Amino acid sequence: MTALSETPAAANEIFRSDDVVVRRIAAGDTSRWVVTFDHYAIGHGFDRPGFGEAYFQAQGVSAIHVMGRGDDWYQYADMEAALATVRAATAGATRVLTYGSSMGGYAALRFADAVGATDALALSPQYSIDPKVAVHERRWSQDFHRIRWRPELSGPISTSARAVVIYDPTSPDRWHGERIAQDIAIDAIRLPYTAHPVTTYLSDTNLLGPLIASLLAGDFDARALRREARRLRAANGIYLGELAAAQPRRRVATALSLARRALAVSPGGYHAQVSLARLLSQEGQHDEALAILAAVVQQSDRTLTYVIDHANAFMAAGRTAEARIIADEALARAPDVAHLHAWAAHICWLNGDLSDARSLIRGALRLDPSNQTYLRAAIDYHFGAPHMERSRGVQVTPWLRLVRWIMRSPLRVDSSETERRPSLFRRRHGESASDSAG
Repeated sequence: MTALSETPAAANEIFRSDDVVVRRIAAGDTSRWVVTFDHYAIGHGFDRPGFGEAYFQAQGVSAIHVMGRGDDWYQYADMEAALATVRAATAGATRVLTYGSSMGGYAALRFADAVGATDALALSPQYSIDPKVAVHERRWSQDFHRIRWRPELSGPISTSARAVVIYDPTSPDRWHGERIAQDIAIDAIRLPYTAHPVTTYLSDTNLLGPLIASLLAGDFDARALRREARRLRAANGIYLGELAAAQPRRRVATALSLARRALAVSPGGYHAQVSLARLLSQEGQHDEALAILAAVVQQSDRTLTYVIDHANAFMAAGRTAEARIIADEALARAPDVAHLHAWAAHICWLNGDLSDARSLIRGALRLDPSNQTYLRAAIDYHFGAPHMERSRGVQVTPWLRLVRWIMRSPLRVDSSETERRPSLFRRRHGESASDSAG
């Protein structure tokens, strides 16, 4: 671990260890600081921008970026030392705002006092993903079992900062928002059908920048933001797409109408296009669904989450050989993601590649050995084909539960961020990063 370097090339780096780097970038006004924390899958290592780094530089906002070496919810032995460095670097500031989305929101709340924050902005935060605490949380299964949860970094939340917590109460984030409110007083802004993370909806409606500016200025109005966010949703593709997906099967006409309206108000929006394609695929309108997804994959420069959607649409259409080709691509790009191995195993089984299916499900178990779904799948594949049944004329299996679980996993959970930041998953493979605020 090192203090502030004397060398010009590292002048902005005020803390470094094997696990944490803290980067300080001062703008003209150093009486107000934003302290950011990375979200899940922003990238491993430290040769990358911090969360929102380019945005804050462009806006002339002084920022400090706290960067962990991986998706570890900041459970590092030297985390407290890193936070103390941040506090020293902002000493005397009028306002210090911690800011993060999802995993970063977890940190923005929990570490606000440690950095001397006056305010904390947490977008779709987790209270915890420790399985001993969040017993119903399954979105980060591969991570929460391997992380060593440190009581000093993951216990009850305590902060004197004004905490603004914004989340979608129709998603699994509801439990986290309500649990956070049991520990601390928060300005809770609940925005239904805005997905995880709500960061994308706020950015898409041009509310995110003004929100951050108002917190730094000390004149944030929670009621005004809540009112404006809800006013704008009727003409927003993310909201309409999520609302369409939430419709029960008996209201399929309503769901399709909402999804087409989402596309009409957001014709270039990936979220709206994918929402419609999923519904079309579900209803057997495979040609249109596949055409939409093929265009999204191309336009997004083959962003991984949309590549996965494309394969799922091929599976629904019974075109498993084409789905298998895409599954191989996905695995080559993200070989360390357990649920992709399980997903690819199912595709291989349906395509008749039984040996590959068994090998892939064992790979999922090696990456996430505590996952009971994978264990049941491994047993099932070993002893025989998964049970088949017919539903609405489409061949399905109990493995649809696995597919649905996969779609709730981090690759799906954070996929809405690609609406503004299509490089979300490409970052993990050394490709370009985004310049947005988050």
